[in-house]
Amino acid sequence: MPQFSIIIPCYNQAEWLKICIQSLKNQSFDDWEAIIVNDGSTDHTKETADVLAKDDNRINVIHQTNKGLSAARNEGIKIAKGEWLNFHDSDDYLLPDCLKCVHNEIETNKEFELFQVGHELVDENNILIYSNQLKQSSESFLHQTKIGNPGPPLSFFIRTKTALDAGEFDVQLKSAEDWDYWIRVAKMGVERFVINKQMVAYRYTSNSMSRNPWRMYENTVEVIKRVPLKDNRISNSSPLNVDMIFDIEKVIKARLIQALGLNIMQGNIEEALSKFNEESIKYNFHYHPIDFRQMNSFMTFKNWYRAEDVKKVLSDYPKLFIDFFSNTDFSSDFQKKACYYVFEFHLKNRNLLNYYFIGKMMNRILDISINSKKIREERGIKSI
Repeated sequence: MPQFSIIIPCYNQAEWLKICIQSLKNQSFDDWEAIIVNDGSTDHTKETADVLAKDDNRINVIHQTNKGLSAARNEGIKIAKGEWLNFHDSDDYLLPDCLKCVHNEIETNKEFELFQVGHELVDENNILIYSNQLKQSSESFLHQTKIGNPGPPLSFFIRTKTALDAGEFDVQLKSAEDWDYWIRVAKMGVERFVINKQMVAYRYTSNSMSRNPWRMYENTVEVIKRVPLKDNRISNSSPLNVDMIFDIEKVIKARLIQALGLNIMQGNIEEALSKFNEESIKYNFHYHPIDFRQMNSFMTFKNWYRAEDVKKVLSDYPKLFIDFFSNTDFSSDFQKKACYYVFEFHLKNRNLLNYYFIGKMMNRILDISINSKKIREERGIKSI
C-alpha cells in the first residue's frame, strides 16, 4: 500500500500533465501512486497518459467520457490504494521535497487526519507570481471553512478513510466543489495541521481570465446555503454536523462583489450592473465603500504584485471600474472611495516599489485623503 495516492483529473492539458507527473518522479520520497483520470480529452492526453503509465508502474490511468472535475476525482478515489489522498489539477505540480516533508509531519503528528502546505502561484512559464505561507490558526477548521475556501485542493493531504467518510465530490457543482468538500470534512470535526512551507505550485493561466463569474457565483451561493444545515452526505457521527446559526447574506455579498470584480475586469459592464442590481434587491444588500475591496480577489488581481503586474493592473483596469461605479446610484464620493479600495493595495505597492521610504509616506497621505483609517477603525480592520 503506497502512502500517497495523487489523483489527477485531466481534460485537454497533455503538456501540463507531463510537468505534473515529472514533479512526482522528482520527489525525494517515492512511496506514492498517481491516478490520472482522462476526462474525455480531445487532445493527445490519452496517448500522453498511457505513455507515462507505461514508463512508471506507480502511475495508473482511467479513461472516461467527459463527466467533469468532480466525477473524475470520484473515479480516482474509488481505485486509490494509498493511505493519504492528494487532489491535483493537471496543471499543478509538487515542489521537490513535498511528499517527504508531509510524510515526516504525518509521522510526528499522528492524531491529525488532514494536513495543508503552503503554495506558490506560478504563471504559464513556471515563474513565481505569489507565495502563500500558511500559519496555524487558533480558530477551528470549521470556522475558517464557513467563511471561505481554505486553499487550492493540491495543498491538502487527507487520510483516505476520512475522505471516504466525507462522501464524494458533488458532480452537480461546476465550481466550488472543493469548498463544499472541505466544509463537510470540517463538519466531521476534523482539524487541520498546517505545514508553514511552500510545497506545491498552483498555476494561473490565461484561461483563468475567461472563467464565467456568474456560474462560479451561483455554485458558490449553493455551497453557502448548505453551510448552516446538517449534511447527510457525511457518514460518520459528529456533534458539529448539526443545523447552526450562520449569516448567509454576509458571505453571499462578499462572493457577489468578487464575481462583479471579474465580470468588470472582463469588460462586461452592462452584465455586471444588471447582476449587481438584481442580487442587491434580492438580498436587500446595503453597501459601504470599503466592501468593494473584495473586488481585488483571487478571481481578479489579488496576487498580482510583481512590478510588471502592478503596472498592468493600474494601467488597464481602473477605467473599467470607474465606468461601472459611475452607472450606479451611489454618490460621487462613494464611487470615488469604492474605486480607491478596489486598487488600494496596488496603489500602495506601486509607491513602495518606486519610492520605498517616500512611498510609505505617500501611502499614509492616501489613507488620510480617503479617510480610510477612520473607516477601518469603525469596521475593526487593521491598517496596512
